[in-house]
Amino acid sequence: MAEAGIETATLQAADSTDGTAVPEGFVPLPQPGGYMANFGQLYLNRERRTLAVRIGESHLNNLGIPHGGMLATLADTAIGMMMSLETGREKSAVTVNLSLDYLDSARLGDWVEARVEFDKLGSRLRYGSCRLVSGERCLLRATAIFAVLGPRS
Repeated sequence: MAEAGIETATLQAADSTDGTAVPEGFVPLPQPGGYMANFGQLYLNRERRTLAVRIGESHLNNLGIPHGGMLATLADTAIGMMMSLETGREKSAVTVNLSLDYLDSARLGDWVEARVEFDKLGSRLRYGSCRLVSGERCLLRATAIFAVLGPRS
């Protein structure tokens, strides 16, 4: 997850590399390492509990639409990141269950927002949900359970 530099993200409206405007209230997150390094630029609107991305060529499958795994990654990352921000990063948590329903397809160039809500943020388990939307279209709905990690022995 790209949590480490969230507070240091530039607090200004940004433009994506193709010159398409980013909606007001979103700030670019620092590029993460590891698995997410090649995902693409993520944008955060903390007040709205929303993580967003503009769909690029690298997100598309052989049908010319965003790969389902890419959308799943966005939902999982958004839920986990928002949980971490909400709890003050007191304890890390990992996904133990992620359920997805694919409802519609995004298209190249679409601005996709992952809007997160919480059901319960417990001391051992955290429950959340997310809807990926592009404009008025709901692309995916997800529910997740995260387990709070204890100290390593």
